[in-house]
Amino acid sequence: MTQFKEILAHALCQVASEHGLSYGRDETLAWGETGASYLSYVLCSLPSSQVRTLQYAARDSYGPILLDCKWYDRLTEICMDGKDNATVLIPSANGQYTENTMSKQLFLEMLDFCREG
Repeated sequence: MTQFKEILAHALCQVASEHGLSYGRDETLAWGETGASYLSYVLCSLPSSQVRTLQYAARDSYGPILLDCKWYDRLTEICMDGKDNATVLIPSANGQYTENTMSKQLFLEMLDFCREG
């Protein structure tokens, strides 16, 4: 199973391209990792300090991600295959990767977290 950060990075790159923007691979991976860490915070009790560290590093290295909320439906389609729930591979608090179920609502919250980051 592909790590969620890779799935989100691909989706961000694709949707940005569809709207005339270009994100680099490192940039989308940094924000993909930020999104995955947010899910880990909610689903696996990853400390908020680790989530914030990744968020600040992505923002400091690449600037805020330009993510229009109008893109959310397309991102959901790509990352969740149009379903209400998806199984995702995310890091747990102990550093191991684990499969977890992500709801569409949690996915949208994660996008908001990245956008506001």
